Parts: sequence; C-alpha cells; structure tokens
Amino acid sequence: MRWTGELAGVSLPSPVHVPPSDPLPIVKWLAAEIGAGRTPHLSTYASAAVRLCEAARAAAIGVEGAQLTLSGEPVTEARLDAVRRIGFVAVPQYGASEAGGTIGHGCLAPAEPDEIHLFGDLRAVIQPEGLTPGADLPPTALLFSSLRPSAPFVLLNVSLGDRATLGRRTCGCPLERLGWTARISGIRSYEKLTSGGIRLFDTDLIDVLERALPARFGGGPTDYQLVEDESEDGHPRLRLVVDPEVGRLDAAALTEAFLAAIGTGSGAERVASLLWRDSGFLQVERRRPEAGPGGKVLHFVPRSDPVP
Repeated sequence: MRWTGELAGVSLPSPVHVPPSDPLPIVKWLAAEIGAGRTPHLSTYASAAVRLCEAARAAAIGVEGAQLTLSGEPVTEARLDAVRRIGFVAVPQYGASEAGGTIGHGCLAPAEPDEIHLFGDLRAVIQPEGLTPGADLPPTALLFSSLRPSAPFVLLNVSLGDRATLGRRTCGCPLERLGWTARISGIRSYEKLTSGGIRLFDTDLIDVLERALPARFGGGPTDYQLVEDESEDGHPRLRLVVDPEVGRLDAAALTEAFLAAIGTGSGAERVASLLWRDSGFLQVERRRPEAGPGGKVLHFVPRSDPVP
C-alpha cells in the first residue's frame, strides 16, 4: 500500500507492529485523535478490544467517544459491556471472506449484543429448519445465496458453518430505514473454532488432536480436546483439555507442540499460532474431555455451546 501510494504521489504512514499483549500505542493514538477534535474509528477483534480497554484503564488514558467496529469472533454481552464501560462506542459487524466480505452491520438500537442487520440486497439467507429433514445441519444454520452478478463467489444455499437466530423486528435505527429489515443475533459457529479473531476449521484441528499430540505425549485420539469460552470480564479462553489417563506431561511443552503443529503453512493457521502464542490464549487443563451425543468425544466445544 505504501509503494502504491508513493507511485500515486501520496505518502502513507509506515505500519507499526503492536503485539496483543501491549496495545498501549493504539490507546495513545486514540487519545491523540480525540484530543485533536477528531473521532477515531478502529476496526478490530472483540477480544482485542477488551485488551485495549484494560490498557487504557491501567494507564488512566481517556478514550471516551472513540468508535469501534467489532468483528472476527462472537460479540458477547460481557465483551460489549467491557468496551462500553470505558467510553467506547462499539458496534458489531458480521462477515466472511467466503461470502465476499461484509454480510451485515450491527443494529444501532439492538435488542441483543450482536444483533446484525443483514444486507439483503447482496445475499439471501434462509435456514434449514423444516425444509431439509435429515440434513446434517442444525435447524438454525445460516444458508447464503449470492444475489448480485458481481459477487466474487456464486453461492446457492451455502453453509459457512455459522448458526444464529433469524428474524425481523422494528427498531427504528438508520439501517432499518435504509431497507435492511432482516436481522440475526446469537451468532455462533457449529463446525469451526474462532478465538482471537482467527478461524480454524475442524479438519485443520483433527489431525493435530488425534495424531500429532498422542504421538508425542501419549494417549489416544479421544484424549485431547479444545474448549472455547470466555471469562466474566470478556477475555477469550482456549483450553486444551487432556485426559489425566495420559499421565504426566509438561504443559509448556504441550502448548508449544500444539501451536507449532497448527502453525505450519502461511495461511490463517500460521497467523493463529503466532497470535495465540503472543497473547497466551491457550491453557492446558487436565480432566476428561467432554462427550457429546452417543458418548462421542468432540474435537472441540465452541463458546456458549454446552455439550448435550
């Protein structure tokens, strides 16, 4: 982007690396913009926004009035409360690269923390409830279809692995007045893991949990499980559950082995490995993995999805 700017005669600022563990430079930038009479707008992950708030509070730096767009992972009530308590104006956003980008923006008079107005002129959305008996999809799964000829991907009732409550209500916010009346809330994944804004599909995790870790640390394919949730203050937690029957092991070595295993390649897996290592998301917990229907041990248990 900087090189393109130079060619166009426009000088762009150099990128500055800010690790998730120390977001203070971003806090100072927000405060400087507010001090200059401007309204800064930051697009970030929900969990990163919580860390930003803690850094601002610890440094006693005022950021009231700064705007946040939260995306990349579930926007829960705990996370939204955390960022709003410090004075941020925060609104969720929902999108996916597979669907060509943004799917909808947050309601400005929401009834739920993550209530999203769907951009119905870009994509049609239906749910399989009552339509496809016997299909291997939850009844609240979201199925997307492309509506515009210019869409980067042609979708026809495609599941992106997410489920939500789909409906309509009157809210009176500007997005509704523009005609976007359909909305979703309670957005969660049913086939992928999202933590720190990075998505990993179950196929990327199964081999690590069933083969790589047992081969090095012992145990079998049902002795390792990932459980995703969050603390009361909105912090994401990703726990690597290990059956005590595996025996003694070094938690630090296990954590490093897991991150190294998912970090191969140069895609989202590599980014997730670096981000989780830097942020300390992953914690080892010794207990029996949770079992799902029929006694099957799930490879991962997504946030807010209790095992039946």
